[in-house]
Amino acid sequence: KHESPLAAACEWSLPLCAGEEKSVAATKSYIASLSAVARLVAHWQGDTGLLQALDQLPGQLQQACRQDWSAAIPVLASAERIMVVGRGLGFAVALEAALKFKETCAIQAEAFSGAEIKHGPMALIDEGYPLLVFAPRGPEQQGLIALAEEMRGRGARVLLAAPADVVSRDLTLSVAEDEALDPLLAIQSFYLMAAQLSEARGLNPDTPRHLSKVTRTH
Repeated sequence: KHESPLAAACEWSLPLCAGEEKSVAATKSYIASLSAVARLVAHWQGDTGLLQALDQLPGQLQQACRQDWSAAIPVLASAERIMVVGRGLGFAVALEAALKFKETCAIQAEAFSGAEIKHGPMALIDEGYPLLVFAPRGPEQQGLIALAEEMRGRGARVLLAAPADVVSRDLTLSVAEDEALDPLLAIQSFYLMAAQLSEARGLNPDTPRHLSKVTRTH
């Protein structure tokens, strides 16, 4: 907000103009923040393609919200743990997804880069261990798809989130006009599934236990 104490303390601020974030587990402000930073980068770089893609983003976010991720619900309805995997730009949304699993679904979730899995975290994998892999377009995609297949072979219950042209996907990712924006659409689809999963687990995604919108840090 323009009138917030933080904005008043700064020489420069970048208002998100997205309205009030009512949910304790903030989602709208996360996507709005990434969108604002992407627009700032596009202007810095003079990237007209990215600017045009950002203009199309609101409609594509609506489409991403309509993606059917219900296949994940029975897999995760009784899960106590999950590993969330991404790489490159997609790693940021893996971190966000892991946080939302904890906040809204009370699932112990950890996020890892696809480059790190074989350096230790793979030791956690046993039969049925749930693994959500974000594999949007980009140079990291093929490696993430291969990792998903390898983890399936090791017994993990993999949920591979990838665009419609990836035959082995379990969950479909929408694609943006610029692939740099694909992770924003990915997390939008995830949010709806997380809310449904929270309710399936008997929780309220808007009021996570023990959490409040304002915290005091000492």
